[in-house]
Amino acid sequence: MSEEPRGFSRFLTRAAEVVGSPARVQEVAKQATAKMLQRGGASLASAQEQLHTLVDLVSAYVQGDYRDISATTLVSVVAALLYFVAPLDALPDFLFGWGLLDDAAVISYVSAQVRTELEAFKQWRDQR
Repeated sequence: MSEEPRGFSRFLTRAAEVVGSPARVQEVAKQATAKMLQRGGASLASAQEQLHTLVDLVSAYVQGDYRDISATTLVSVVAALLYFVAPLDALPDFLFGWGLLDDAAVISYVSAQVRTELEAFKQWRDQR
């Protein structure tokens, strides 16, 4: 397994608080979708599909459609989305597109960490 990205642990702590409120979780998903549509571009291309899956998973969970996810995975996914929407993380997004590269690294890291549950979710989603 790869090493946890620098600065990610503080987003895990924040996510643990956010998951207690479905409205806050849904707001994070909306913010991630808006940012992805606005600033995705080439810097995020490699992680765009993973990001879509993470947003879909969180949205399905909040809506009560999909609950086959561990609390640890939910916190990790929400933390990745919080990291993505945060303008000032390890590399601020305004740094000529470089900031989105660390966002993509976090998205890829979390997707790899929760791969089994993401695959189960994608299978469920595709059967709907």
